[in-house]
Amino acid sequence: MRNILIPALFSLAAVFISLDSQSQSLKSLEENNGFKKYKLGSKFVLGLGVKQKDPDGADKITIDYTKDMIGDIPVKAIELYYLRDTLSKIVVRVSPEYYEKLIEAVKTSFGQPTQDLSFNEKVKLDSAVTIGSYKDDYIWKANRIKLQYLYMYPMTSGGAYGNKTLYLAYSLNDYAHRLQRNKKAVGAAKNF
Repeated sequence: MRNILIPALFSLAAVFISLDSQSQSLKSLEENNGFKKYKLGSKFVLGLGVKQKDPDGADKITIDYTKDMIGDIPVKAIELYYLRDTLSKIVVRVSPEYYEKLIEAVKTSFGQPTQDLSFNEKVKLDSAVTIGSYKDDYIWKANRIKLQYLYMYPMTSGGAYGNKTLYLAYSLNDYAHRLQRNKKAVGAAKNF
C-alpha cells in the first residue's frame, strides 16, 4: 500500500506544479494586456493613423512603419481594431520565415497553448474538394484576453507564389460579442 501511495503523491504533486506554471504563464499574458505599448481596452488616440472600416464592422488602423521587435524577430505591421473607440483586437504581422522562432518565443513566454486548432492533415471534404493549405493555429486563453498564433502555408511548395501568413492576434475574450453589438448599434433607431 505504501509503495503505491508514494508514487501517486509524487504524480499528483507534478500535476499541480505543471498547472501552477501554466496559470503563471497565462497570468503574465493577462498582465501584458496586449502588445508593447498597445493595450487592449484603451481608448482611441489621435495620431496613431487613419481609421478605416474593416469588413467585419470594426474600425481598423494599420501601422506598417513600425520598428517593433519580438525578441530578435522584426514585426512587419500592426493592425489595431477599435469597437466604439475601444481597442479590442491587435494583430501583429510577422514575416513567415520566422514561424519556428515565433512559436518557440510564445511558448517560452506563455507556456503551452490552451487550445490547438491546427489543420495539418490532408483531408478530402468530398471527392471534388481538397484543402490546399495547412494551418498551425494555437490559442492561449486567459480570464480576460486571448492570444492566437496563426501560421498558414500551402501543402505543396508554391515557390514565389505560395501564399504564407504568420501573425499573432491579441483580443478581448468577448470580441465577437462586442462586434455583434457594434453591428446592431449602426442601424439603431437613435441614429435617425
